[in-house]
Amino acid sequence: MPNERSHGLDLKGFMLKIDRLDAVGRLRNAERRIGELEQRVSELSLLDAVTGLPNHRHFADRLTQALLVAQRHGHIAAVLLLDLDRFKRVNDLLGHHGGDEVLRQAGQRLQGALRQGDTLACMGGDRFLILLQEIKDAAAAARVGQKLLEALQAPFHVGSRELDLTASIGVCVYPNDGMDAQVLEAHAESALCRARERGGNRIECFTSTLNEVSLERQELESCLRSALQNGELQMYYQPQFFMDGRLAGAEALMRWNHPLLGAVPPVKFIPLAEESRLILPIGEWALREACGQMAKWQSISPSPLLLAVNVSVLQFVNGDWDACVAKALADTGLDAGCLELELTESLVMRQGHDDLLPLHRLREIGTRIAIDDFGTGYSSLGYLQRLPITTLKLDQSFIAALQSEDPALSSEAIVRAVIQLAHSLNLTVVAEGVETEGQRDMLELLGCDCLQGFLLGRPLPADAFEAMLEFMSTKQFLKKASRASEEVKVPRPAPAGRGRGSR
Repeated sequence: MPNERSHGLDLKGFMLKIDRLDAVGRLRNAERRIGELEQRVSELSLLDAVTGLPNHRHFADRLTQALLVAQRHGHIAAVLLLDLDRFKRVNDLLGHHGGDEVLRQAGQRLQGALRQGDTLACMGGDRFLILLQEIKDAAAAARVGQKLLEALQAPFHVGSRELDLTASIGVCVYPNDGMDAQVLEAHAESALCRARERGGNRIECFTSTLNEVSLERQELESCLRSALQNGELQMYYQPQFFMDGRLAGAEALMRWNHPLLGAVPPVKFIPLAEESRLILPIGEWALREACGQMAKWQSISPSPLLLAVNVSVLQFVNGDWDACVAKALADTGLDAGCLELELTESLVMRQGHDDLLPLHRLREIGTRIAIDDFGTGYSSLGYLQRLPITTLKLDQSFIAALQSEDPALSSEAIVRAVIQLAHSLNLTVVAEGVETEGQRDMLELLGCDCLQGFLLGRPLPADAFEAMLEFMSTKQFLKKASRASEEVKVPRPAPAGRGRGSR
């Protein structure tokens, strides 16, 4: 048996030491790896999972530290809260994976518009927080906000889709608008709400009155949630007329009468309903209510009447909205050809091919499709041939400018061109916002098909519209009866040889 001790070496002991050293090395590597993973987990807990930007927790820490420095050195700091306008539409169109890609691109653009020492954070969803340190005044913060809006102006590309996005920004400044992080964020939120209420794609700075406005908005949303159940919503109907004066139909418009607040303007509660997604149940109720009312009026009217109903963005992108329309028609008994759905030009243009299939399905059953506010959206006119559109509604801004004293500001040439284009495509043209006799005469001269506006009739509750319809129907009946009576009374020529008194 060979001797394991050779030349004074203990091979077994040597190998044992090597094994121990290897184990110690592996243990140290594992400890180092665990430390790295713990550090990575700690870092990830401070980052937004979608954009990779600092999250709200990380932002709050940085803001607290920045306020301590600002207080010590007498600096001014600002907090900006940015919200991407109507971003739910993006998720509805692209799905959440596509929406996440848009958020990543937006974060990169916003980061590129800031200074190196500024902080951009993502609160989750479509909101971003910005911390500006050592600024001159509130105006400087607003200028940075404008740069952020400009950074979002170029179209976003996700796969084969191209999207346009805008944003609303609320700005507040330390120390004028608040002394701690929580108050500053709350005041930035109030300013953001004001920016969104004013249409979005704008910047609003905090003022002392915005706290009251923010509380009022929250209270209004709470009231709106119960308005439908409490019967506070009511449909009004604004008449539409043919050029010869005959009643063509009506546009259904929603009104809200609160027992304490009184009449709440649509411009105030409709955007709120869309932001809170209450427009889905409210819109479905409005459609059924208006269809049921119009089905009843068809029996009174001597000729078929058309009901125009507006469709919101959320209703359009909702997957079953065409089925909802078909069910409302079936349940109320209104003929599909008597319903016209109004969509804005920008809404239609932003949809992909598959998203427009409900339009084709509705047109197949006879429903009419109108483009509302035509001429104020995209300039591409190719969709007029591709989509099953039946009606163009001229925006009231063009009607108001028809008789401008300055020829350079007159819209006459545009209105004439639109009417000619529409007629060449067999589309009906409705002018909305007609308020003067001169406008009506000009539209008649240009060949417009239908009119709508205060000159012809204001929006009416159902009972008042029905009374007007009954009056017009009776008047038309009497007019026809009078004509028939006159035809009967026309003297026939007397036979030859018989005088007036002969028998």
